[in-house]
Amino acid sequence: MCFARLQCGDWMFFCMFKKNVSPLSARMRGRTPRWLWLGAGSGALLALTALAAALAWTSIFDSALASQLALTPTSRSFHDWVEPTVPLYFDIYFFNWTNSERFPDEKPDLVQLGPYRFIEKRKHVNITWYDNNGTIAYKTQRSWFFDEQASNGTLQDNITTLNAIAASAVYRSRFWGFLQQKGLSMGLAMFNQNIAVSKLARELLFEGYDDPLLDLAKSLPSSTTGGAPPVDKFGWFYERNNSLETDGYMEVSTGQLSGTLPGQILKWNYEDHIPYYEGECSKLSGSAGEFIARNLTEESTLTMFVPDLCRTVNMEYVDSGEHEGLVFNKYALTQTSFDNSTASPSNTCFCNGECAWSGVMNVSACRYGSPAFLSLPHFLHGDAQLRDYVTGMQPDPEAHSFYFAVEPKLGVPLEVAARFQLNIYLEPSDNVNLYQYVPRMLFPIFWVEQKVNMESSVIAELRFVRAIYDWGGTVCACAALVFAVLVTIATCWARKPQHIKKECVYSIPKDEAELKLNPI
Repeated sequence: MCFARLQCGDWMFFCMFKKNVSPLSARMRGRTPRWLWLGAGSGALLALTALAAALAWTSIFDSALASQLALTPTSRSFHDWVEPTVPLYFDIYFFNWTNSERFPDEKPDLVQLGPYRFIEKRKHVNITWYDNNGTIAYKTQRSWFFDEQASNGTLQDNITTLNAIAASAVYRSRFWGFLQQKGLSMGLAMFNQNIAVSKLARELLFEGYDDPLLDLAKSLPSSTTGGAPPVDKFGWFYERNNSLETDGYMEVSTGQLSGTLPGQILKWNYEDHIPYYEGECSKLSGSAGEFIARNLTEESTLTMFVPDLCRTVNMEYVDSGEHEGLVFNKYALTQTSFDNSTASPSNTCFCNGECAWSGVMNVSACRYGSPAFLSLPHFLHGDAQLRDYVTGMQPDPEAHSFYFAVEPKLGVPLEVAARFQLNIYLEPSDNVNLYQYVPRMLFPIFWVEQKVNMESSVIAELRFVRAIYDWGGTVCACAALVFAVLVTIATCWARKPQHIKKECVYSIPKDEAELKLNPI
């Protein structure tokens, strides 16, 4: 008897060889296991899928992001949009007129007061979906709550400012006949109207104050009042708190249709154009404010529709920076944004008559014919002559610019500072005694700042999403390489020649006689 000892790992196999063994004991094992081929094929498929994802990662990410941002009844973006929870602050700065009794002999000396800070809450209501053309219509309810602790002043502050009611009446009378203008002059004297008024801050803001000219205006035809609705009090934000008419009726895209972005303005106050202007200025376009275009570059222009300005504005790239680990592009209103037609011919259609100074915009057409002109605070980027008519203007680009700081790839605003200044246009009137000797000028009344800073929790989420965008393609490429290496190893192993192994089993002798005939 002999023993053949074969070692495999820690196992010892003992086989007995004999001339006549069963066919099963001599079977050869040279076939590659089926599971190895299946694994190699699956790995190859995964490698190709990962490679395709790496090559098309930007398109895949953009498509996924667009589906998440689209406004649908069940989307997260709709939930965040319909009633935003991001803190929104509304700061108001008044210009207190310190030498009004010596006007027009002395130029107005203005001292800035404020800010009077209000916390603003917004809610989109009266929502109507138009699935056939991928739009959504709504109105915005805006509510303001005075924040005394964060304010530099109280609502009981006494402020002297231009008499806007009298100024509007005189401005509307500039095309009247001699007798009508003289009648207005007598009415202003009879009601003891002066160039300036002194009122409490709360009266000038939301509460309003009584004025006999308002009662008189109720009895005048709309052609005389410019179509302004009759009111019983005057305040710059009177009847706007909790109103649905502050921004008006809006219809925007939902972003569900291919090639469209959510939140792009399509109709305002049921019109598909801006009725106060003509030509290019009447075109209604741009974002309504909540959604920004993605993949912005330094050459991009940020187009926004601003209801308070009654127009679309184009903001240009001015700077880049970093906010809590996220890089942003800063787009702002520049010197050409409110420029006059001399330097920017495309702005000619915004003039509406008076277009003497650059850096201001005539919005009288959308303010019922009142002499309202808007500019950046302290006439920033405005004609230098505007600051010569008054004292107290100190323009500062850091404090007075109108800008959006946007994460360029995702199109998400990280910081917003919407600032503009209200000015009243004055000019002399020979037939109205109160305005007979006033200079032709723009009188600053107040400026506002609406500021939004994204919360840190949202910033952290955006950093994660941006990391997916930046590294997703690389991760997919690495995964494709790993799968390719595994497939190569498996294929080489499957093609390697297999050693022939003898499988020995004990063959039971037929009888003891055979053993005797075959001695060991």
